[in-house]
Amino acid sequence: MTPLAVLLVEDCDSDADLIERCLRKAGYDVALDRVETAAELHAALAAPHWDIVLSDHNLPDLNASVALAHLHAAGLDLPFIVVSNTIGEETAVALMRAGAHDYVMKGDLARLAPAIARELKEAQRRQQHRAAAQALRAAEERWNFALEGAGYGVWDWDIPNGQVLFSPCWRTIHGYAEHEVVPTATWRDSLVHPDDLPRLQAALREHFSGASRRYKEEYRTRGRDGSWKWVLDNGTIVSRDGAGQPLRMICTHIDLTERKRIEEALRELNEQLENRVEARTRELRLAMDQIVESEKLASLGVLVAGVSHELNTPIGNMVLAATSLADKLAELCGAAEHNGLTRSGLLQGLHECLSASDIIARNGHRSNELIESFKRVSVDQTSQRRRNFDLRTTVQDSLTALGARLRRAKAAVELGIPEGIMMDSYPGHLEQIINNIVMNSITHGFDGKAGGRIVIEASSIDGMVELHYRDDGHGIPADVQHRVFEPFYTTRLGKGGSGLGLSIVNNLVQAIFKGQLRLDSAPGQGVRLHFTLPAVTPHTVQEPDQ
Repeated sequence: MTPLAVLLVEDCDSDADLIERCLRKAGYDVALDRVETAAELHAALAAPHWDIVLSDHNLPDLNASVALAHLHAAGLDLPFIVVSNTIGEETAVALMRAGAHDYVMKGDLARLAPAIARELKEAQRRQQHRAAAQALRAAEERWNFALEGAGYGVWDWDIPNGQVLFSPCWRTIHGYAEHEVVPTATWRDSLVHPDDLPRLQAALREHFSGASRRYKEEYRTRGRDGSWKWVLDNGTIVSRDGAGQPLRMICTHIDLTERKRIEEALRELNEQLENRVEARTRELRLAMDQIVESEKLASLGVLVAGVSHELNTPIGNMVLAATSLADKLAELCGAAEHNGLTRSGLLQGLHECLSASDIIARNGHRSNELIESFKRVSVDQTSQRRRNFDLRTTVQDSLTALGARLRRAKAAVELGIPEGIMMDSYPGHLEQIINNIVMNSITHGFDGKAGGRIVIEASSIDGMVELHYRDDGHGIPADVQHRVFEPFYTTRLGKGGSGLGLSIVNNLVQAIFKGQLRLDSAPGQGVRLHFTLPAVTPHTVQEPDQ
């Protein structure tokens, strides 16, 4: 049986018994307490453990209207059913309007149990609704407290009515007092910057249609003092009607003014930094160009030294042979004048003259070849002109200019470049590369060694030239290999090393030839440099000086 605690307002014992029997017959385990006066009713309601109140309409000291008023005064939401013998329709309607839930005639008590079951269920539903509403209010209070504490304003929009509730923090953000706020969506929109309002309204329409899961927009809004603030709205529709139309929307409202100020300051700073970096880059590029020019002059210095040294030998031989020739011719002329010239003496003198002239001719040709080679190197390095050239000839010219330095270092060079590898590029820059890597081997690789060996090889395939350079010098430790192409990095600081040789080589390979350079080395195993260069250097917008 279902327990049922009944507070019965009734002055007739027989009617009370009849009601109790009717309820028990309907399956209720009835705990009934009967009152007849207002004082008894007030005392009974002070112990709120009732499930339902049943009241007769008229008692000598009490009636249904007064009993209902006492129930409301006690703050109890209990089903209240009027059970009476005689009750007019107007009286019944008045009682229902006053808060009674139903009325049952005593002559028709069969309706009482179903009416009680229905009203108990309705009371339970109301109780659940109140509990849910209370929990919602508590959650909203905690939510509002957290948002207000974090400095987030909130606006709550009743969309069909156009009414908007603004939180205290929202008012604080914009400097409005509570009485100055107009709680409407129209007033809210009037504060938005005219340039931002169309974008804002479009975002709201998109969210209303369901195209976007959330509404999130940054915009400017006018405060009470007339200033513009950047704010962020982040919200969503929390309820829709049966047709899917939005009913209520809640948004957080964050002041972004300080963040925007910082972003603007950072943007200006970045622009300044970009300008400074650009200016510094131009300065560094100019400095690097000057360094390259200095290295070119240094290379030309090596060239001049090579020219003087290489020409000394053939010219010296020519001077010596010419002197000997002159002396022999003078001797022959003297003998002829004094009639002391014999046939055998003439033949011997002529042979010696022929030998001297041969020496002069051979050394003259050698000097001419050296001068032509030096001229090509000199012209290429000073003009840096682009032209078609044979790779082997260009490399050989560079090695010829370095001949004296190589001999002093007792370094032997093996040139394994076949003839016919043609390049359309800048031979002067290529000669500068050869000069730098050879001098790097002499200065660092062969330092302290009794001689050394250099091998230069090349091949061409699919429009690319593979140039391989290796020596048998000291090699480079693995922990510093990543730094050898850095400007001014040298292990011989203060001992004649500038730290620019390989850096310039790397820059020329990438910037001028549009190629790649790879280093392979290990201590005691020498250095291997692998160049990959296009046979035809790509044209750039601004070519080097022709």
